Amino acid sequence: MTASRVSSVPTKSTVTSFLTNVFSRAPASAIRCYRGQSALVWELKPSVMRGLRSNAESQIFSELMVEAPSEFSNDRSMFDKLVRAQHYGLPTRLLDVSLNPLVGLYFACNEEQHHDKDGVVQIFDFEDKRIKFADSDTVSLISNLARLSDEEKREITTRYRRTKRWTASTKRTFRECDAMKRLTQFVRVEKPYFLDAANPQDLFKYFFVHPAKNNRRVVAQSGAFIAAGLLQYRSPGNSLSFSMREIRIPAAAKGKILDELDVLNINSRTMFPEVEFAAKYIKNKWVDDV
Repeated sequence: MTASRVSSVPTKSTVTSFLTNVFSRAPASAIRCYRGQSALVWELKPSVMRGLRSNAESQIFSELMVEAPSEFSNDRSMFDKLVRAQHYGLPTRLLDVSLNPLVGLYFACNEEQHHDKDGVVQIFDFEDKRIKFADSDTVSLISNLARLSDEEKREITTRYRRTKRWTASTKRTFRECDAMKRLTQFVRVEKPYFLDAANPQDLFKYFFVHPAKNNRRVVAQSGAFIAAGLLQYRSPGNSLSFSMREIRIPAAAKGKILDELDVLNINSRTMFPEVEFAAKYIKNKWVDDV
């Protein structure tokens, strides 16, 4: 994080001052999305890259499919499965973002255990060439990386880094490695028509992905995702795929901001449409503070 990319909402901040900051920015060339994090110091990384043992990604997904197959029976693609798994709390390689800045602000403030930490709303502007829909072949390739072992993902990464120049011949050689062949097989399970014509560079780029609106939580949160294949998110702020800016949310302002967002009907009941969240929200409204 650099000073040139970060702006702060004043300590006596409000939803109004946050929106003033947002509206003061030049319009995005293609699409703008927002991500709220409760702690400013957290790295921008998907949950599957945080503190899990080796080979966790493929194993935890397989275990969840065994435990709750009916929950995913209507999801045709691996991307849709990852979206649903993430909303059930499973770590995945997808980064949640929202098209609504107030949703990003809510998630920068809502976690009670981090109310003593400054939060952040990250703002991403993607170019048109980096925008995909859920049925994209590129998105299918990136999503099905979750089925590969860590060793297979390392094989793909190593071959990519060793290739100095991409030609028809070097691309063909890249696709013929065992790990890429296995990845292609997984994609063909959901897309039998899929040709063995993967662009190696697409596995090492950031993409904004529009999800299908078949998930209640995605709809409630105006949700979308960032997918980045085998990138390790080491310097996302330096990416050519998007520009990134950040708005610091002081810890002292979080309570007031949540109260104001509640007036706008942005709260745990609307962000999480499942019944248990509505019940908790209703109960908390009637708790005696005395």
